[in-house]
Amino acid sequence: MREQLYNRNHNLKRGFTLIELLVVIVIISLSIAVVVVNISTGGEDELAEEEILRLQQILRFAHEQSVIRAEEYGVRFYETGYRFMLYDEETDNWLDINKDKLLRSRTLPQPLELDLYIEQVPVEILESPKDDPDTEQEAEENKLASAASDLNLTNQPTAEQTETEKITPQVFLLSSSELTPQFEVRLRIPGSDIEELLEGLPQGEFKRVQQANE
Repeated sequence: MREQLYNRNHNLKRGFTLIELLVVIVIISLSIAVVVVNISTGGEDELAEEEILRLQQILRFAHEQSVIRAEEYGVRFYETGYRFMLYDEETDNWLDINKDKLLRSRTLPQPLELDLYIEQVPVEILESPKDDPDTEQEAEENKLASAASDLNLTNQPTAEQTETEKITPQVFLLSSSELTPQFEVRLRIPGSDIEELLEGLPQGEFKRVQQANE
């Protein structure tokens, strides 16, 4: 009887050890996969390809979220990166998406630069979000001016006082599953022929454009 109990306990311990080993192997495999995905091979052409594919997947995800949540999303591009925005109907403003880590503001790894084309026309874009106008203080001042005007404490504000420069996306990802306007993003490395193209189509497709020499 004692021997049977010993053998049973021994088998249980052995089985538990094997399960632990399998769990550890799975964890290690997943960790290696994550590391491989996030490590660049080091070549500039591979770097450009990785970033254009990342942008393609994130755009698709953002547009899916727009449709699922029935909210209007937008993308604002810069020479050194891009950021996603959400339209707030109450304030009639475009706000940064801060709670979604995947849709956070992104900066391209050097030496990559971004060019934007709207309906095949090149668009002048800022270098980075730091170059956007600081509208928070202006908006607060306009609110105070409007409140004072309602109380007849000041004269009627001029158009220059009431008009606040708003930060808006160049591309709109609509909850109808469409996007507007049609656009093209080019990731390039200055001084080289390395260039990756991604096209956004009105029906909501994000298509990587293969170069003629590839």
